[in-house]
Amino acid sequence: MGPSETVRSDSTLTGMTVSLRAFSSAVLGALVLASALSGCATGAGASPAPGSTAGPIVADESSPRAAWLDATSFVLKTWGDACAPQVGDLVAGDQSLEVVLVAGAEEACAEVLTAHGTYIGLPAGLDSSQPVEVTVTTADGARTELTLPGLESGEIQPADRPWAQAPAAAWIDDHELSVLTWGSSTCMPSSGEFDAVSESEGVVRLHSHTDTICTMDLVPQITFVPAAGVAEDAALTLADHVDADGAPVVLAVVR
Repeated sequence: MGPSETVRSDSTLTGMTVSLRAFSSAVLGALVLASALSGCATGAGASPAPGSTAGPIVADESSPRAAWLDATSFVLKTWGDACAPQVGDLVAGDQSLEVVLVAGAEEACAEVLTAHGTYIGLPAGLDSSQPVEVTVTTADGARTELTLPGLESGEIQPADRPWAQAPAAAWIDDHELSVLTWGSSTCMPSSGEFDAVSESEGVVRLHSHTDTICTMDLVPQITFVPAAGVAEDAALTLADHVDADGAPVVLAVVR
């Protein structure tokens, strides 16, 4: 499933070595926008299930987590106040990536512990078939080291190919899905629910605000959805979504 394992967590930010200058300001801006907006579409965490290996190993419930969405990207879950963080910098190394999150531009933020999802596209040259070491520095300066395991379907990310822009899902916790969709930055999903049809099949429904004017941009949207009652390799149908051929969208969970 691409769970992450916490290696160490502290509050010291060390010097960064190789900056991701290959990222254009437009690309980094898109990541910042996705991070800022996806925080509005989050759900509460869930308790782990005995015997499952789907969820990440973390120090506590509010520690950062990461999981592969597909062979080209992963989701980062962090906790903070009601204002979503933004991606301040990305630093790529040899099968490693440092993600620096900074506070958003909002003037006032409610002091309510809130989960935020951030979409991270894998930089060119990193190989998703091999473990990737991810260091996360949150806006309060806390530093956490995670390991994304290699994927059977992984590959080296080429420089001339964009990240996949297709719906996907990842088990960010044993009983919680991180659902990736693509759409307008002003019409983000506000919540989601899950129905277990059987142990091998489930249906994900996302809820969006209906009184908002949707812009014509296309950004990644992360929604955390509590889910239980299905196997980790269950087929997950995304309700009210169809592909280019009109067929129901089945969310791919990478391995």
